[in-house]
Amino acid sequence: MPVPPAELSATFTVTEEAAHAAGRAAAAPSGLARDAGPHDTLISGARADVLAALDAAIEAALDAGARRVDVRLEAPTEARGA
Repeated sequence: MPVPPAELSATFTVTEEAAHAAGRAAAAPSGLARDAGPHDTLISGARADVLAALDAAIEAALDAGARRVDVRLEAPTEARGA
């Protein structure tokens, strides 16, 4: 069965391993989070779901001692109706 295209993708990067693990774990219940590199996690799906999972991930990473969290958001052209 085909999967609809994501409305939004968010990649967050945290270099402190424990903080990255905490962020990834916080986003995991959404079912949208995937490892994208050693310090990167990709969250992709419906806009509201991605933003909720990203919020949980950032909060958890900061609570776990992250000193810096880099976030990149991408909205595919198809999702914007262009």
